[in-house]
Amino acid sequence: MSTQPIRDATVQLRDGRALAYCEWGRAEGPAVLAFHGSPGSRVWWPALQHTEAAGVRLVTVDRPGCGNSDPLPGRTIGGWAGDVAELTEALGIDRFGVVGWSGGAPYAVSVAAAMPDRLTGTCICSSASIAYAVGPTAPDEEDARLVELIETVGHAEATLRYVEDNRAWAEGLLKDPASLTELDEVAEGDRWLFDDPVEAKGLNDMTREAVRQGAIGACSDWIGLLAPWGFSLGDIETDVRLWHGGQDTWVDRNDFERIATEIPHNTLTVWPDAGHFGIAKHWSDVLETALA
Repeated sequence: MSTQPIRDATVQLRDGRALAYCEWGRAEGPAVLAFHGSPGSRVWWPALQHTEAAGVRLVTVDRPGCGNSDPLPGRTIGGWAGDVAELTEALGIDRFGVVGWSGGAPYAVSVAAAMPDRLTGTCICSSASIAYAVGPTAPDEEDARLVELIETVGHAEATLRYVEDNRAWAEGLLKDPASLTELDEVAEGDRWLFDDPVEAKGLNDMTREAVRQGAIGACSDWIGLLAPWGFSLGDIETDVRLWHGGQDTWVDRNDFERIATEIPHNTLTVWPDAGHFGIAKHWSDVLETALA
């Protein structure tokens, strides 16, 4: 199994920004676009052996400010669909599946809401972020502070101020990306991923690349959750598959069940043998659904 993408490149968007992506698997295969967590980046995706076996053209994309994509302070979750439309046009992709894992889930439903006729499948895995579409289960003081900041100084300026607040955090991850995840908090069903040297290196590479520009990418994600999304989950016309790890201590199952009541057409599946990283163990099933 190759651990290197078949392509690592950028496209220039119409507003002049660079959007970075990697391609994995088979360049001529059916396409799936996968959206990373937060912090995250394009340079790693779990269980690539299943991607190669399926002959799929997997495209992983850096959101603005992450990895090698130019930042866009004040970007919105709904606006992501426009970037994806330009990327797929540049790559000659007409129809495709989308997968959003963890912090990438809101961006997958953004695409589903904006271009349902182009999608073969929409898959959401292990995400607390998507619950912000209907409000977090237990909003905390930090959420309230950031909402007030957005309302006071605006979305873009709030993002830039939050970047300064998290400068040391990003510098720490750049030096020690493994510190992102406390291994004693990893679910038993996910530990194999961290014990596998290839996958563990990939995770660290992904995290280091996520903060190569500092905290701007992650902070844009976090602020974006609290600002207006530009669409609602009720706008999604396509079928959406939701997956949740039964051992996931980072994402409350209640969040997924609340989301399921908001999306008109959906199916929720719980993986009893996995936690937050269940997508790695069950990637072949997710991939099959994304291409259905």
